[in-house]
Amino acid sequence: MINDKAQMSKRIQEPEVRIQKENKFFHLLFPEFCILSPQNVSQRGIALIMVLFVLVFLSVIVMEFCFTIRMEATVTRNFKEGEEAYFCAQAGLNKAIIELMKAKSAVKKAEAPKATLVEGEEVQEEEWRPRDTPYQFSLGNRECEILISDEGGKININTADDSLLRKLIEEGCGLEGSERDTIVDSILDWRDPDDNHRLNGAESDYYMSLPEPYKARNGNFVVTEELLLVKGVTEEVFYGTGKKGKTSAQSEVQREEGAEEKLRIGPVKGLSELVTVYSDSKLININSAPYDLLMILPGMTSETATKIIELRAEKELVSGDARLSNIPNYAQIAPYITFASSPFYNITVTGKVKDSPLKKVLKSVVRIDKGGKGKYEVVYFREGH
Repeated sequence: MINDKAQMSKRIQEPEVRIQKENKFFHLLFPEFCILSPQNVSQRGIALIMVLFVLVFLSVIVMEFCFTIRMEATVTRNFKEGEEAYFCAQAGLNKAIIELMKAKSAVKKAEAPKATLVEGEEVQEEEWRPRDTPYQFSLGNRECEILISDEGGKININTADDSLLRKLIEEGCGLEGSERDTIVDSILDWRDPDDNHRLNGAESDYYMSLPEPYKARNGNFVVTEELLLVKGVTEEVFYGTGKKGKTSAQSEVQREEGAEEKLRIGPVKGLSELVTVYSDSKLININSAPYDLLMILPGMTSETATKIIELRAEKELVSGDARLSNIPNYAQIAPYITFASSPFYNITVTGKVKDSPLKKVLKSVVRIDKGGKGKYEVVYFREGH
């Protein structure tokens, strides 16, 4: 009896299991005919939102990781190239000092310059000296430009008098009128030992009233950058504007209408390229003075300054040089010039790695006395322009 009931129950359950299996296959084959309950729809929607949220979260993490890796790689590459450029510039500075010491050596070789074998050809070694164009120097895939100038080709800001300073500001910086007078009087007030300011000048009482107060030195300038503290001297005046300005009638070729002003040949230079605190000579070295500085000399014209620059580019001018007769008005400027170089050299080196935008600039002033027997002194050093 019991067995009969068990068999009957089994027969009743088998069709239900078979129907459930058939319904599952039907759902898979024809999902559009299946109507889900609201509870099932809600559960599946929540699951989909959670999956999408997890995917978005993982995507953000992956993107942040990739950005961090890229930034770290860029920073590492820039640091590496920056260090290579810096030490390349250091090598260029040492190279310039060595070459200048060789040129200043008391023991001059009577024979022709030595020849160096480069790619199977003999190349004459060039004697390094101050000039308007930079020397090129390379180390593997690193290269640098070396610009050398003689501090004797600049005006000593500590010894220049009132009239010379006025011509310097006017011709060199392109400033006239009250702007020129303010700078000139303020420079003289900065140098003198008293606290009495000139008509357009300034003393410590003015500088102490500034948002960041300081006192006037009342003594000689220590470095040329100290001019930036002087009233009227802006960064444009000190570093130059790169724009064309006007010159006075003394340095121009007059227009047909008879006007007494014209645009200068090149961009306006700043005081940083025209003055020094190292040279003690009151004469200007004709072989290294820039165009703007030559123009302040009495009797100097644009034609004369251009001719001087052309001649010294070919070969350094020396006393008694036959080419001096080709310089217009030479007799008028002769009392204000010298051919002797000073012991102070301004060396500006720009180092970089090839195909890299990064550059490192080193600027220094080095003292090399004639016949110094391998001795030199770095009196000024600064990284950057």
